[in-house]
Amino acid sequence: MIGPDTVLAGRYRLIEQIDSGGSAYIYKAMDELTKQIVAVKILKPELTENEEFVQRFKKEVQAAAKLRHANIIRAYDAGLDNGTYYIVMDLIEGKTLKHLINVNGPLPVKYAVAVAKKLCLALEYAHVKGFVHRDIKPHNVMIDMTGEPYIADFGIARNIAQNTITAEEGSVMGSVHYFSPEQARGERVDKRSDIYSLGILLYEMVTGKVPFDADTSVAIALKHINDPMPDAKESAPSLPESINKIIQKATQKDKHFRYKSAFNMYEDLQRCLSEPDGEYVKYSESKRTQQHIEEAHAKRSKKSVKRLVLVFGVAAVVVFAIIAVVSAVINFNVERPVPLPDFVGMTEKNAVEAAQKVTSMPTVTYENSSEAEKGVVIRQDPEAGMDFKKDDPLTLVVSNGSGSDIMPDVTNMDRAQAEKILRENGIEWDQIVEDTTGDAPIGYVIEQHPAAGESVSRSGSVWLTVKASPDIQKISMPNIQSMTLPDALNVLKLRDLSLFFIYEKDSDEEENTVISQKPAENTEISTNSSVELTVPASSGRRYKVSKPINLTIPKDGTSLRIGIPGNVDGVSVYYIIYGAVVEAGDQAIEPTGTIVIDSDEDVAQKDLAIFLNDVQVKTETVEFVRG
Repeated sequence: MIGPDTVLAGRYRLIEQIDSGGSAYIYKAMDELTKQIVAVKILKPELTENEEFVQRFKKEVQAAAKLRHANIIRAYDAGLDNGTYYIVMDLIEGKTLKHLINVNGPLPVKYAVAVAKKLCLALEYAHVKGFVHRDIKPHNVMIDMTGEPYIADFGIARNIAQNTITAEEGSVMGSVHYFSPEQARGERVDKRSDIYSLGILLYEMVTGKVPFDADTSVAIALKHINDPMPDAKESAPSLPESINKIIQKATQKDKHFRYKSAFNMYEDLQRCLSEPDGEYVKYSESKRTQQHIEEAHAKRSKKSVKRLVLVFGVAAVVVFAIIAVVSAVINFNVERPVPLPDFVGMTEKNAVEAAQKVTSMPTVTYENSSEAEKGVVIRQDPEAGMDFKKDDPLTLVVSNGSGSDIMPDVTNMDRAQAEKILRENGIEWDQIVEDTTGDAPIGYVIEQHPAAGESVSRSGSVWLTVKASPDIQKISMPNIQSMTLPDALNVLKLRDLSLFFIYEKDSDEEENTVISQKPAENTEISTNSSVELTVPASSGRRYKVSKPINLTIPKDGTSLRIGIPGNVDGVSVYYIIYGAVVEAGDQAIEPTGTIVIDSDEDVAQKDLAIFLNDVQVKTETVEFVRG
């Protein structure tokens, strides 16, 4: 029986239940290893019996752990203990945004804007990482004691929405108030659905109520689809017109007319208080949407109502019966498949135009080909003649001719455009690096390697540096000197650091003891920073690199490190044998450091990792000789 004093995974001691929802119980708990207070979400037993849900849940937990943002609640551990699935998260001491609105009514405009801006940046970060929340609502936004907002349930809401339909009407309505029209219709969603939900949330913050309400979830869903978005100034006459316009743009019925990104919405919110007339906020409804709204009530049919009833559930029907019925109804309403046309041999332009008649968004990729002219479709997936539905994925592979070895200039453009140009030139990139410094728009390429006009093959690797949101998690560097190396690494990993460079030096200190650290204690660093640890040189047969390593350095002042990948109690590290700040150009680097290799031979081979400005640009196997 799960309850206070239960210990999960031999580590997390439950203290008290602090919340519960349709899918889980939330406990305050003590992490016995780190002595930190955490929150533990425990899935209700009925959800653990659905194997498909469990498998998706595991994958989503792994994905959620990758999100590291100051305004996203971190899920950093999960597991199964004696039949109980649990997730360990940061504990936020505070209340939900929904609670604040229920207690206070409309929130102060300046505070509502400040919250919305931070949520925009958090969503932008997640969207760039490839995640869509799908359940943005004030119930999933925690507010701590200082007023700081945090998005909860990232990566998990999608599973719950896709794989369960609760029979509790209240639970359904809790989400349906914030559903986008495409969610209400049961269609696929993307980041623009999160933007719609954020617009609804902003409306509720400034007016104290949701824009659409009714007695049933079906009726609310129909309003999201058919009814015009209310004017927020009707409920809050003193509200700046700029905020009203931002809400209207975010909540357009047609997602193509909403903000194209959460960061675009953030940019408008930055100006809304200083430019209250909102003349800078530009948006328009599509003709199709306008006509749909005007004729919506006349065109409602029993069939569409029936479908929505089935999609959102009826309280009297058990969960699994609803899932089966919804699946059948969706399958019934989906367009019947048609044979896919043959696009091979068409030019890219003609193929895309033809493909858009059968699918809304074909994917185009590029391959070098000596047999087909550049710009001609050489392959498609699925193949011609296969049964195809409008929402099925379609990939067109376009010839890039013989390809190019010259690096184009892809700086000062958004990442998607830069990647498209590289694909069109038959160039594959090795790594995308995020950098929070500078004034470039988020998502834009601010640096590239190799430089424009340089040879790709001679450079050995291709990487782009992309501007990331500045609101990444930061920590204060702890004091780990005099700790054993395994203990020091464990402390750093618990603070979300992951890039560790190990240096060796002659010392009388005990082997594997941390002699020095960089950064120093109490230095504030971001969690994507590197950490240098110096330990006494280990005993054993030492080897050095047998010949120089040829590298192309992109610019003066580049930090170069060369190291051997290693592992310390499950933590990845790099033992550095060369480190220096180097000048631009072709360099023949001769690492002078040595490393202990467990071998009886005079010659051994090991992998070397090469870092430029703490970015791993290549790995190569080299020969080591006894040094």
